[in-house]
Parts: sequence; structure tokens; C-alpha cells
Amino acid sequence: MKLAYVCLDRGIPLLGHKGASVHVRAISAALGARGHEVVVACARVGEGNPAPAVHEIVEVGPSAGEEQMERLLRLSGAEAVVERYALESGPTRGASARLGLPHILEVNAPLVWEAHRHRGLADLTPALERERWIFARADVIAVVSRALVGYVRTVAPAAQVEWVPNGVDCDRFAAAAPARLPVPAGSVVVGFVGSMKAWHGVDDLVTAFGSLLPAAHNAHLVLAGSGPEEATVAARVQSDPVLRERIHLLGALRHDLVPSLLAAVDVGAAPYRPSDDFYFCPLKALEYLAAGVPTVHPGLGDLPELVGDAGLAYPAGDTSALASVLGRLIADVRLRAELATRAGRRARLWTWDRAAQRLEDMVRASLPTPTGAA
Repeated sequence: MKLAYVCLDRGIPLLGHKGASVHVRAISAALGARGHEVVVACARVGEGNPAPAVHEIVEVGPSAGEEQMERLLRLSGAEAVVERYALESGPTRGASARLGLPHILEVNAPLVWEAHRHRGLADLTPALERERWIFARADVIAVVSRALVGYVRTVAPAAQVEWVPNGVDCDRFAAAAPARLPVPAGSVVVGFVGSMKAWHGVDDLVTAFGSLLPAAHNAHLVLAGSGPEEATVAARVQSDPVLRERIHLLGALRHDLVPSLLAAVDVGAAPYRPSDDFYFCPLKALEYLAAGVPTVHPGLGDLPELVGDAGLAYPAGDTSALASVLGRLIADVRLRAELATRAGRRARLWTWDRAAQRLEDMVRASLPTPTGAA
């Protein structure tokens, strides 16, 4: 099939570092790898990572209208549209409806509420009404977490909603050669990869890891990523001689370098803060699994199901419990090896190809029935 994958979110550059950009590149490339001719239409191409292997990439700008999207869909010959939901969504649904094309909407977050809570969106009521209109008009809605299934059904009760978690390229992560890290030979390395936002819990991770020192004499913590908390964490580490020796901040990392980093890591940490509506499907957890890395995580949302028996859980926000599970894994090489074996198997349940197949099935089910078909 010829498919258009659309992302009109100006905050998600196609080649950017954040997880949302990784998702757009990975799912569009996975659709292409399944034999579809994929045109990616995005608000911004950006820079920093290799482009996905798709038929064409078109930068439509942050304010693409319905006529522009209709022209793009006509020129691409698209038979269906997959769109990542954005506050700017709307024109693509109007254009696809005029052309009679199925419209599959990916919802990765309750964006209106996010914008209201974190980015100063003041006109909440009209934004929620617009979201309801967008959800109600989609043929099918794919969401990355079970919490979002409930959210979408609350907003648009009649919408058809399917759970399609994020994925990972298992082969690429499993085959990566270990990166050279700034740690002594024989160290046990705890790793974190991701954007450093408050709810990601990097400060909790530093607190928990720090409480194990200096007793855990061979342990080092490597933090890869950037974000609002990076400067605070860096200042805290630099101000403490013990932390400064054992914690290493690598900054933002190109996503194609992440597999090698994780190949050099012994324990992966996903230390999310407590949340009443944990609607994420963390890429970091899936990538830890694919790299064969035991994964430490809070018992939030879908994380217990995603990680399964390939990691250790703890109560969200409990830094003492986080320190306990980290200390256990740092000290027990046999446990790490056992969980690492399970991690590689567990990752095979959550691949980008699997996610792309689910979207493909939704598209096919939404296509018009040929005239005369039984």
C-alpha cells in the first residue's frame, strides 16, 4: 500500500532526539520495511539523527492547512493515512475525508491536558472540544498504553480504540558492540537513557545510587540524555566528590548510538516518579530489554507487563526501595545474568514490526469494500 504518515506537532522534529521523534522514525520505517510505500509529512525535519528508510520525507511546516494536506495526499497517491495526534491535528482528517481515505490516529498522550498543566494552555474548554471532535472523526485510534484506552473512550465513547504499545529493533540492540565508557574495567554500570524531565525521576535515581556509595565500590552510574533537569543533576553531581567520581553525564546521544551504550550497561533504570495517570509506554524500558539489560522500574501503568520477569519493580517514588533493588543487582552477578537472558526474550514481544503490523491491520480493516465483494 501507499501510506502517508503525518506528524504536524512542531515540537517533534523528525530527526530529533526525544522519544516522540524516535517513535515517528521507527514506526514509519517499520511500515516501509513491511513493503509499504511510506511518505512522511512532518511539521519539522530537524537534525541530529539519521532519516528513516521511507519513500519520501516532506516538511509541511507548523501551520499546514487542509488544502495543503489534500494536495500532498493526492500527489503521494496515498491509500490511507496514519497520523500522530498533535494539537495541530485536524487538517489531515478533513483532507483524508474529502479524498475518501481511511484515517488512523495515533494517540500517545492526553496532549490538551499536558499543554494545560505544563505549557500554559489557558483556553482549556475549546481545546478539549477540538480534541473530542478529532477523536470522534478518526476511523480507528491506536494508543500506546492502556491508560490512554480509557482516556480516549472518556473523550469519545464511540471511538474504536486499540492498544498498540511502542516497539524496539531487537536485532540492532542485541548485536551492538559495547561502547567505551569512562569507567574502570570490571565496573558494574547502571544506565539511564532519556530526556531528563521531572517525572522521569533522574534526581531520585541519583539519590538512590548515591546512598549505595562508597560501599558499592565497583558501581558506576551513566546518564545519557538532556532536558530540564539536566543542569540541576549536573550541579548536584559536581558538588559532591563521591558522586562526581561515580556518576557520568554523557549529554544528549544520537539514537543510533544508544544500542552500543546499552551493550556496555549492566542494569537499566527507568525511575519514573509517582503518577495517578501514568499513560506512557517508555521506549527506554523496551530498549533496555532488547539490549539484554535487567530493568529496574516502578510498578506504574503497563511497565510491569512490558518488563515482566526481566527486571525488578519497586514502589514509585520510594528512593530507599529503588536503592535496595539497585544494590541487589549490583551485588548479584548471577541474578543479573538470569534477568539479562529473560530480557532478550521479553523484548521479542514488543517490536516495531509488531506495532507496524497492528497499524497495517487497522488500515486494511478500514479500507472500503470493493464493489461486488461478498
